[in-house]
Amino acid sequence: MKPQQKRSRRPQGTRGPRPVGSSRWSARAAATQALLAVGEGAYGSLALADSLRRGDVADPRERGLATEIVYGVLRWRLRLDAALSPYVKQGLTNLEPVAQELLRIGAYQILFLDRIPSPIAVSATQDAARNVGAGRITGLLNGVLRRVVENGESLPDGDDDFSIAARSSLPEWIVAALRVTYGSEDLAKEAEALKQRAPTTVRPTRARGGARAAQEALEDAGFAVEDGGHGTLAITGPGDPFGISAFYSGLYTPQDPASLAVVEGMSLAPGDRVLNLCAGRGVKTTAMADRGARVLACDLSEGKLADAAKLAKKLDVIEHVRTLPIDATRPPDDLGTFDHVLVDAPCTGLGTLRRHPEIAWRREPSDVGTLAQTQGAMLRAAAAHVAPGGVLTFAVCSFHPDELPDMELEGFSLERHEPPERPSEGVDLFQLKRWRRDG
Repeated sequence: MKPQQKRSRRPQGTRGPRPVGSSRWSARAAATQALLAVGEGAYGSLALADSLRRGDVADPRERGLATEIVYGVLRWRLRLDAALSPYVKQGLTNLEPVAQELLRIGAYQILFLDRIPSPIAVSATQDAARNVGAGRITGLLNGVLRRVVENGESLPDGDDDFSIAARSSLPEWIVAALRVTYGSEDLAKEAEALKQRAPTTVRPTRARGGARAAQEALEDAGFAVEDGGHGTLAITGPGDPFGISAFYSGLYTPQDPASLAVVEGMSLAPGDRVLNLCAGRGVKTTAMADRGARVLACDLSEGKLADAAKLAKKLDVIEHVRTLPIDATRPPDDLGTFDHVLVDAPCTGLGTLRRHPEIAWRREPSDVGTLAQTQGAMLRAAAAHVAPGGVLTFAVCSFHPDELPDMELEGFSLERHEPPERPSEGVDLFQLKRWRRDG
């Protein structure tokens, strides 16, 4: 149920120049570098963390502003581009990437951040251009952003797909998929819910003291901790919960409640043999191992499996995890059979838009059909490795109706079909089917 990620053209940590005339980046300069990395294929969360580190942005207020700007620009990019485009004679997308991102940063502050006066938004964005070595474009920034200040934006108010897409900064095809899945009632509300920032949630590590140990460590560090649902903890407060010793020592790891619900619903018992055919970097693998299951984690990427093994060691569950690089559409015949087989299939990731807003403008309608074919191939291949009486679980983190294979499996009985929750429920959105093999 993980979104399939496109590979970045350059390795993480090499994008963009060092600050000019200063040993540190400003919040807006760090946001610029993060957005440039996202434009090259990086996830927004990883790009932001890398940019804050490389720019030596230590002030919590500056880090907070950089975070607000990066996620705001990613969420509202289509609206920002619509507001900017009339004033860029050569075409917004024809500008160099640094100019595009700085214009979006300026427009986001003007249109969405009331606490920042418009003149400050314009001048501070020009300062950021100088900070990242792009002082040559300050005139362009000044001219275009002042027009945005003067004219704002014009949005349609209808309930058709085009109008809702324009207001919610989503492509029409995504709004159309929302309509098919959830119906027309409150569609605008559901589209807007996809633009809300997801809360910070973590999975406590049972092998390292469970929820009590994680909560105590987080509260000692100044964070507020609440029940996040399905065994997760929701964290609020100043600072970075992934920058303290409790995280580095493996007391918890980030995971959304909906993601952990997939594992929770498998009802694993200690000693169960589990095949995870699309293990990725091991988030669900380690959750299963932390419940005492013996997991064979498979993935096409050896790098991801190396990360999964590293995470298992950090969380003290490595004795329950083995890794094997394979193509999940064609697993080897001698792989054996298992009590549980999980196909956490590659998908568009539309259900994770709150966490990865860049998906909205990276994905294309054709991706749905391509991924659905892969998902079907994985499901058919997985069925051969379920032991008699065993369970096959298939999940995707997408609400698109065409991303859950609609097929019968010979020798299996469908036990559960879980459609995605509504975006307004406030969790990642996933679809799930579970079959049991006839004994």
